[in-house]
Amino acid sequence: MNFIESVKMAGQTLLANKTRSSLTMIGMIVGNASVIAMIGIGEGAQKFVAGQVQSLGTNVLIVRPGVPNARRSTISSAPQTLIVEDAKAIATQVPSVQGVSAELNSSEIVRYSNKNVSALIFGTIPEFLEVRSFEMAKGRFLTELDVKQSNQVVVLGSELAQKLFGNTNPLGEQVRIQNVSVKVIGVLAPKGTSFGTNFDNSAAVPI
Repeated sequence: MNFIESVKMAGQTLLANKTRSSLTMIGMIVGNASVIAMIGIGEGAQKFVAGQVQSLGTNVLIVRPGVPNARRSTISSAPQTLIVEDAKAIATQVPSVQGVSAELNSSEIVRYSNKNVSALIFGTIPEFLEVRSFEMAKGRFLTELDVKQSNQVVVLGSELAQKLFGNTNPLGEQVRIQNVSVKVIGVLAPKGTSFGTNFDNSAAVPI
């Protein structure tokens, strides 16, 4: 039996059993589509998580005080709070650490003129910029002098700056956080969202 006769016989068999042939074809199509879809979803999820981790920093370790699991451990109770000196101690006493940033976070209302915007406020130190892989779009970031003197200055995230000032240059303007007037000294470059935190709708002030 040659190839042409085999094709003719296969065609006749398919035509003689249309329903069974159609169901078989549909099953194959649906099965292949399901496998392709699952692979696509898996790769998409993997890329999403990788992007989130990359945004946060692949070599960043976050230390928080008073973790419940730590308090239940057999070791001595975890501290209820951390201070800036703890961060400095890690930076100076742990050789493998390249940089340490102290942070104190709070959700607050930022006011300018008749605009009120809820934003995440980072009380932090100059090292925050490098440790969290932020970049400046305008102006400058916090300095050691700002922290030491508790200067009333703020660096805005790109989205927060847009909400408050639109296309107007915010540098030098005064905004209010917790009824305290602070001067805008800089605007961060867009960072995006990482694990549910929108860093662009945030602001940094001296800790």
